[in-house]
Amino acid sequence: MLENKNWQTVNDIGQVYITWSAYAYTRKVQGRFVPENFSRRLAGVDATVKNEDNYEVNMLDSDDFNAFHGGMIAAVRSVKGKAPRSYCGDSSDASRIALRSLEEETKLLFRTEVLNPKFLEGMKQHGYKGAADLASVVSHSFEWDATSAVIEDWMYDELAKKYALDSDMQTWMQEVNPWALQRIAEKLLEAEQRGLWQADEQVKRELQELYLSIEGDLEERSDG
Repeated sequence: MLENKNWQTVNDIGQVYITWSAYAYTRKVQGRFVPENFSRRLAGVDATVKNEDNYEVNMLDSDDFNAFHGGMIAAVRSVKGKAPRSYCGDSSDASRIALRSLEEETKLLFRTEVLNPKFLEGMKQHGYKGAADLASVVSHSFEWDATSAVIEDWMYDELAKKYALDSDMQTWMQEVNPWALQRIAEKLLEAEQRGLWQADEQVKRELQELYLSIEGDLEERSDG
């Protein structure tokens, strides 16, 4: 739903999570659809926790994390009217188990990986796939914001600056995977259009121009 833009508010997202998750299992019941019961349970949720025992992948690498944890947060927001406290458990090092808020975890990932020049240069070594993965980082960040409101303006600003508007990044993506660059620009513009990001007007114009330019180039390729 998020990828196809088939939503208007967090309530739409929450209802989809409830629809696909409200199945009860007991000794006598196998998969009974009970959305009313599930909604009442969600209305009583004060905190959510998603534990991870390794960092081979993280919440911005795959949309599965947001589908499970973010979807639950959106559902609680929908039925309760306010967001629960949300945490990420880290047991990747059994001697130093940590518990961070979802906001803290997001900022940690942005500062240590997403905006890390070494990470960006490393992804460039993987050509088409590296560009696609960078586009996925932007998409997953946006989707987490849609469910859980955890991406701050400065994060969007940096994504626009380093992933879309940097001249070297643009040149590289245009060569190896222009579709990834188009997706990045599209997701950032959608975040601004939905009011999730208060973008600078100049940055907004540059992203619009970039998107239209790539769209034109891709149309020429297909015509050729």
